[in-house]
Amino acid sequence: MQYWYKIHRWISLLCVVFFLLLCITGLPLLFKMEIHDYNMVQENMQHASLNYSSVWQHVEDGENTILTNYPNKVVKAISVQPDDGRILYRIQDKDSKKIVDARLSMGGEQVAYYPDDNTLQNWHREVVKSPFVAKFMHIMHLLHMYMGLGKGGMVFLGFMCLLSFVSVVSGIFIYEPFMKKTRFAEISHTSSAAGWFGWHKFLGIATAAWAALLCFSGVMIVVFSLGYGSYISNVKAAASQNMSPQINAEHVSLPEAISFINQQFNKKYILSIDMPDKRLNRSRYVFYLTPAQDRPTEFMGQLVFVGADGQGSMQYYTEPLPAYLSFAAASLDLHIHNHDTITLKIIWAVLDIITIVVIVTGFVGWWKRSANVKRNNSNGYFPVEALPAKSIWQIPVLVFVLSVAGMVFPLYGTNGELVGAVMLFAAIIICLWYWYKRK
Repeated sequence: MQYWYKIHRWISLLCVVFFLLLCITGLPLLFKMEIHDYNMVQENMQHASLNYSSVWQHVEDGENTILTNYPNKVVKAISVQPDDGRILYRIQDKDSKKIVDARLSMGGEQVAYYPDDNTLQNWHREVVKSPFVAKFMHIMHLLHMYMGLGKGGMVFLGFMCLLSFVSVVSGIFIYEPFMKKTRFAEISHTSSAAGWFGWHKFLGIATAAWAALLCFSGVMIVVFSLGYGSYISNVKAAASQNMSPQINAEHVSLPEAISFINQQFNKKYILSIDMPDKRLNRSRYVFYLTPAQDRPTEFMGQLVFVGADGQGSMQYYTEPLPAYLSFAAASLDLHIHNHDTITLKIIWAVLDIITIVVIVTGFVGWWKRSANVKRNNSNGYFPVEALPAKSIWQIPVLVFVLSVAGMVFPLYGTNGELVGAVMLFAAIIICLWYWYKRK
């Protein structure tokens, strides 16, 4: 137990500032879509939703509309957001040689095309009610993802997520020895430090499963980001070696390439396309595909290179995604795609605030504790006899199960979101009830 206690204490002290940073910056980011929509000046932002199967049927119309309105630009990459009814085109000046990539959201100027009313919206020139709010949300995103330090900051925060995960898990291991004579949700008043630690143990075990999954999925986000970048580089190199130089997109129109991909990969959705560009030595279409399902993984795409020879014979080259990337992407969904409804966001906000309290109470309790403070149980506040393990773990295990279910079920559609909200809400209510009962 002393071994786990030392791990918990010293690792927690190492990552306390960064864990707190992630919790604080994550709080406003929970409501980023609601804040963004509220802060927008443009009217008529609601457009008819589409699906991945039909949205690409409008891509040529969108391209023609953009080239009409931006005659000095060329389309370099295309991606879609069917739920919002839009197709996103990355465009740049005809004489520009900067690299543009759809999946990495890199380079160029982005314009949204709405097929339902044939309108355009410049994605980088949105008119907002409050520039301060927009800037604040952007800063929160940079701090949460990169600590404002680019890819190096992302890797560092990923390491801090790993330490935070170890901190949470080690806290679970030492929970039982520290609760031998304390009922669940009881707060000691024998000393100031004991009071702070009482709240730390109670709220910490109540949010342990939720916090552990978020920390672990945070690590997987970094693994996915680094691994996916490596996968893209490897497949591009392999495509240049395995596809004949005569196989290019010179004789293939965009609709033809899309139709070919849909025939060859009828169980996958097209996420985005990088257009051919001879100036960048890119002579083929680059498609990014994901398995067809109700909620496709938007961040992960299998690369497929498409071109044709001089006689118009279509060919493609691809390599499947490594298994570890699929696992990392599934973990990423636990961090991002399982709290889409406002009810779930509010519940997550409550859990986030509680986790902040856990971090603060643990640090303050450690700061206030002195070597000569001894536990005094003579006032009868705690049971004299040690509690059995079953009594110690009965409620925490129930809260764990509800928390994990509340994070997993929302990944399975609307009904799953409702079940997940009920599960997480039930976990919070159980903790509140026992705290009220112990008072």
